[in-house]
Amino acid sequence: MPSDRVVDHQAIATLAPSTFRGPAAPAAPFARPPMGRFSGYAAGRGGRPPHGLGTRDERPQPLRKVTLDGTRLPRIHPGAVASAVQLADFATVLIAGIASFALQAGIAWPLPLLPAAAAALVLALMTRSLAAAPSQDLTRQSLARLIGDGAAHALVAFGFALIAGTAVFQPAAAERGPLVAWLLVWAVLSVAGIGVTRGMLSLLAGRWRAAGRLKQLVAVYGTGEHAERLVERLRICPETIEIVGVFDDRAGRGVVAGVLRELPHGTTAELVEMSRLLEIDRIVVALPHAAEKRLLEILRKLHKMPVEISLAPDMVGFNVPTKDHAEFGGLPLLDVYGKPLTFGQTLVKSAFDRLAAALGIVALSPLLLAVAAAIRLDSRGPVLFRQNRYGFGDRVIGVYKFRTMKAEAADANGEKQTEANDPRITRIGGWLRRLSIDELPQLFNVLRGELSLVGPRPHAVSMRVKQRRNEDIVPDYALRHHVKPGITGWAQVNGYHGPVETERHLHERVAYDLDYINHWSLWFDIRILLRTVVIAFGHREAY
Repeated sequence: MPSDRVVDHQAIATLAPSTFRGPAAPAAPFARPPMGRFSGYAAGRGGRPPHGLGTRDERPQPLRKVTLDGTRLPRIHPGAVASAVQLADFATVLIAGIASFALQAGIAWPLPLLPAAAAALVLALMTRSLAAAPSQDLTRQSLARLIGDGAAHALVAFGFALIAGTAVFQPAAAERGPLVAWLLVWAVLSVAGIGVTRGMLSLLAGRWRAAGRLKQLVAVYGTGEHAERLVERLRICPETIEIVGVFDDRAGRGVVAGVLRELPHGTTAELVEMSRLLEIDRIVVALPHAAEKRLLEILRKLHKMPVEISLAPDMVGFNVPTKDHAEFGGLPLLDVYGKPLTFGQTLVKSAFDRLAAALGIVALSPLLLAVAAAIRLDSRGPVLFRQNRYGFGDRVIGVYKFRTMKAEAADANGEKQTEANDPRITRIGGWLRRLSIDELPQLFNVLRGELSLVGPRPHAVSMRVKQRRNEDIVPDYALRHHVKPGITGWAQVNGYHGPVETERHLHERVAYDLDYINHWSLWFDIRILLRTVVIAFGHREAY
């Protein structure tokens, strides 16, 4: 996609310096000499290479790609817009109900049974999901359609409440008149309010679209004719799609179509590494479907990233328009892998985590202060210890703990797991670890959005089991990073707490983690938290 943003390697390396995993490079983590590796052209607005370039012996140029620096406004997820619309509609109806009640003289406070039941039914129906259009389409609807859908949604709720209130309860005329009048006035005020709020949303969406805040970041995998046609089709959606690059392990052999040379390109490994720097929304694999073996191998490699993964259609599919994925030029994409939690589920989980963490810090503040004082009196060194662990999307995060080891024996990367009678552990540290109190500072990680209260436990970046990397032991190990890690988890409350000593234990922990991800619910989180209080705190095998 043409773009006038030109950014060098050093700028990209500074996007998330604490999360880049791998050996440090002096300047450009993605720059490599051979043509076909992750390289691009720093051309002008057209983004085309200068005349004469394109041969194998050309020198690599700075990458031209999306950045997340201060000059770029943060993107807005379409699901966030849909959630905001629902919340605004509900708040508008609630405020309109209070205002209409104040205008009525026939109904007294507190509400009698019939008016209270009708009001509860209206508000309950307003909380249902917006079925008028997918969340991705809300920001592209016309103003008339946007307001019409909202008004219809509200009128259905009021109509159902009116019919239920009069037909089911069959009130007397003296009670029915004020009820009908209240509902009618309430409905008129609600429709007017929804029209105003959705009109304001339409104006905001126009500004966000012009600023590029509603775009999806899309990576294309493949460098053949399929990929070329896909890129040409995606370029007709500049308001909703931004292509971050074209990737293929065969690109190093020069197998790159002409139009694709305008975009940054690289290998599968570099795409995985890039996903740790940029929040890529979707990867579209543009390979012939007949290449089944290669296609499955590529999908297995890409599945380690927590992004939506789709297959572009075979050649004939480019001529078959569809309403699904209308934001992708009408292409009939085949969704292969998706994120385990929807945007709404992620929003609910995050809100619960941060609220509960804030309340927990306030409630436990006396204990936290007492433990901090005990650590300072027991040994020299800082109260808190920060260890590098893998978080969401395989990114490295710093997890806080109360220091339980001697300061000079601190192991920031988890090179060596703790063991029974470990000489590194202090006197107060052993007690803190047995009761899992050393984990409590991770509530601050939850407030920062790095951890969840419940999720797969984050492992240290240098953790090994019998000198083998975790991903070498469990092929699906990366899938546990498709959600935020947690202070406690399903594996921990089932007895897997403390060091991972054998490969079998790692397999079983990962199995519990994936079971949790596949069956997540808010009630599931609450159950695990309640069991944690009983089981994990005071676990005698933790050392």
